[in-house]
Amino acid sequence: MFCEHCGDNDGTETGVDHDERDCPSYDTDGGPVTIDAAELVHTLWATTDGSPALRAAIGLLNDHGLWIKRLAKRPGLLVIDYSGPAPEAYGIDWPKVVEALEAKNLPASSGDLGILFIAASLADTAARIPLGDAVSGLDTTNLALVLKAVTVANGRPVVR
Repeated sequence: MFCEHCGDNDGTETGVDHDERDCPSYDTDGGPVTIDAAELVHTLWATTDGSPALRAAIGLLNDHGLWIKRLAKRPGLLVIDYSGPAPEAYGIDWPKVVEALEAKNLPASSGDLGILFIAASLADTAARIPLGDAVSGLDTTNLALVLKAVTVANGRPVVR
C-alpha cells in the first residue's frame, strides 16, 4: 500500500492499518512534518564536516537544485529528531533513498534520478550504484556537476 503522506511503500511504514497517526511523516501531535528546504540545506552542510564524500554528495544535490527541495517534501527519506518541540530533520536517510530509487518510487527524469543515485553512492558506501547506468542519462550540465562532486569527494580542489 502506498502512503499519500510519506510516500513509502516498502511494507514497514505502510500497510493496511497505516494512517496519519503512525506515519513517520506526521509529528507526534498528529500534524504533518514540515521541513523548510533552506533550513535543511544548512543542516545538511553542517553535517559534512570532515567527510569529503558527504560534502560532495550534499554539494551535488545542492548544485543540482532539485533534490533538496524534493527531499524536504519527503520526510520519510530524512533522519528526523522528534525530541524537541517540533520535528527537526538532521540528515538524509541514504539507505531509504536508495530503496526508493531502486523501487522506482521517486518520479523524476533519468538525469535527475542519476544525480540522486550518484549522491547516494558518494554519501553511503553501502549504496552500490552502477556508475555507467547513473551517468548515461546526464546532460552536459549535470555531468559537470557529477565531475565536480567526484573531485570534491577525492579531496581535490575544484578548478573553476
